[in-house]
Amino acid sequence: MISAWGGIDKLTDLVKEAGVTRPVAVMDAFFKDSELAARILEMLHGATGARPSFHFVPAHEPDTDTVEACAAMLAGANPDLIVAIGGGSAMDTAKIARLLLSNPGSAEAISGFGKTFKPHASLLIAVPTTAGTGSEVSESAIAGKANSDIKLIFRSPEMTPQIALLDGSLSVSAPAMVTAASGYDAVTHSVEAYVSRASSVMSDPFAESAMRLLGRWLPIAYREPTHQAARTWCLIASCQAAIAFNSANLGLAHAIAAPLGAMHHVPHGLANALALPAIAAYNEASMGPKAAVVASAFGTPSAALGLSRLRLSLDLDLSLDGFVATDEAREKVAQAAMKSGQVRMNPRQATIEDMRAILESMRVPTGGAVPGLAI
Repeated sequence: MISAWGGIDKLTDLVKEAGVTRPVAVMDAFFKDSELAARILEMLHGATGARPSFHFVPAHEPDTDTVEACAAMLAGANPDLIVAIGGGSAMDTAKIARLLLSNPGSAEAISGFGKTFKPHASLLIAVPTTAGTGSEVSESAIAGKANSDIKLIFRSPEMTPQIALLDGSLSVSAPAMVTAASGYDAVTHSVEAYVSRASSVMSDPFAESAMRLLGRWLPIAYREPTHQAARTWCLIASCQAAIAFNSANLGLAHAIAAPLGAMHHVPHGLANALALPAIAAYNEASMGPKAAVVASAFGTPSAALGLSRLRLSLDLDLSLDGFVATDEAREKVAQAAMKSGQVRMNPRQATIEDMRAILESMRVPTGGAVPGLAI
């Protein structure tokens, strides 16, 4: 783990020390023909003596077609080094595609839990350019099943990058709404991991630190995109939140976010922002002493109030109706959310009626107030 402003410049020495000779860079399409892509080419070429191959991941959230296209490119390059640079889409795509190199077949075939995979011998370095998913330290990834409304979850220790390089300067170019939505994704990771039924004395310190850092620095990073401390601490917090949820799992916000993304193409961070304040209101009485810790982390008397105010400050206080317009569509989301394994990790055990009430609450922007719940 390396964290430093301008830390991308350490990539040359890291690669030289690894002694690799067949480098590949997997990057978000946002960076195609960019100054950053040119720097990566120069550094990898200089460190290995070989011109690196590049694969640019399409702008949409990854699906099995995206992953398999990346895997085909990697197979042709036979890399001993893969550098994944970008947001969660680029890192998740690279992680799954790399696993396919040593476990050939379809992407869908390696999805799911409890499977044993052959590791790939390449060195995987992850360089996040947004503070959000924490994919640079997690053993999981998500991709949609192409031409369907299904989200596939991939989980294996063999997907975890060996090196995570956190450089806040790389997140400065992110559009404001990407900073907001990806940042709220990290907020959701930290809160849900902290109150999860699977939380522990090992995960809680990471989750609590992430909450406090994001409560302080995320609004600043959103308002002042070049603020060095804000960008740096948000990246660190995102990483901490991922370390926490890697073992503690998540909760109802992610159970809802998955079908919102799969069925209605709501960006993942925004989906979590639509859901989390209402879920905090739903969970608060079941959080025990942790409710006060969450409230304190966001500087308010209650967890739901703090998360609602934070969402408002990031201009994410939106109505679900803008994305899911009918009762029938909301019912499909509720039914799909109840099938998520994250439901059983939530501190309060939800029924389908509870899920419907949460989705109904999400239709009403709160203006920074505690969401109303008809339960």
